[in-house]
Amino acid sequence: MSFLREIIFSNNRGASVIAVILMLALLTSIGVVFSSLFSTSVEESSGALTSSRAFYIAEGGREAALGHLNASPVSTNWVWNGGYLNKSLGGGSVDVEVLQYESRDSTLVSTSACEPFLSNLITGVTNPARTVYITLSWQGATNMGLELYDANVADCANPTLSGTLIASSLTTEMAETVRYRITAPVAAYTYTARVTGTPGDVYQLRIAHPDETAFSAATSCGAPVAPPNEKCDRAIISLGRSYNARREIFAGFSR
Repeated sequence: MSFLREIIFSNNRGASVIAVILMLALLTSIGVVFSSLFSTSVEESSGALTSSRAFYIAEGGREAALGHLNASPVSTNWVWNGGYLNKSLGGGSVDVEVLQYESRDSTLVSTSACEPFLSNLITGVTNPARTVYITLSWQGATNMGLELYDANVADCANPTLSGTLIASSLTTEMAETVRYRITAPVAAYTYTARVTGTPGDVYQLRIAHPDETAFSAATSCGAPVAPPNEKCDRAIISLGRSYNARREIFAGFSR
């Protein structure tokens, strides 16, 4: 009988040890889960903070450039195109490009329309603009498309006969945007924005690109005179950086 009681006691003690081990394993697992969730939450909060900081740095770069361009005298400041390169700001840094900004609003006569424009990379400045940034919007239910070619397209119905397609945007019920970074150090080069859609569609095309050679305070869009449907002003692309976060702001404006 005494032997039987010892066996029962031993079994109970073994069961208690197993229960304790299982409980510790469960608590450890719960701790690992909560630790992981806390770590993820901290990382997300930190990522949101650096992203917001990069955005405000980009805004600061834009405002600094606007202040420069809007300063007097016009003859000195409005034609400023040096931009900023890796400028320290708000604990991070910012790059700013100063671009020419053109409006090309029209109506499609056929299924496509071609809008050539001349880009001129200004040499001898700290940060010459190299970005082509184009947006296309329209009214109506029909979707429209946007393409960018690296030449002056002679036949808009057959654009590849003249140039190469280097960027495009075709979405559903959304404004189209094309962003192209000029890499080749060509001083002056003609590109073509090609709009596609249905004949009769009205479109609004905004083209920001490096300055034309004759752009100055005296004319709105280079020499000799801007076409009636074309208006040229200034645009700014500001890229803010904070640690590994990057945020970009684009702004077109007139003086």
